Amino acid sequence: MFSHIMIGSNDIARSKKFYDALFGAMGAKPATEDARGRLAYTHNGGRFMVSKPIDGKPASHANGGTIGFLMSSPDQAQAWHKAGVANGGKT
Repeated sequence: MFSHIMIGSNDIARSKKFYDALFGAMGAKPATEDARGRLAYTHNGGRFMVSKPIDGKPASHANGGTIGFLMSSPDQAQAWHKAGVANGGKT
């Protein structure tokens, strides 16, 4: 159902130190960092990511967070989005 979970952080270096240790205790490898400075951890088929919020505002309990739902195709993603908007969701 989920492809990934992303949380926001105001201090990526501090987050990396924390999550490298936390996920290392589970047997996961240290994070990889992409060109945008986002951290990605993969372990047992799951993906957990850490990023500064893209809107430039401080990270909070929800700002910077994403839960990605796994879709089988772009058409399925469009149908999923359409169903959400038709039932009160905002785009």
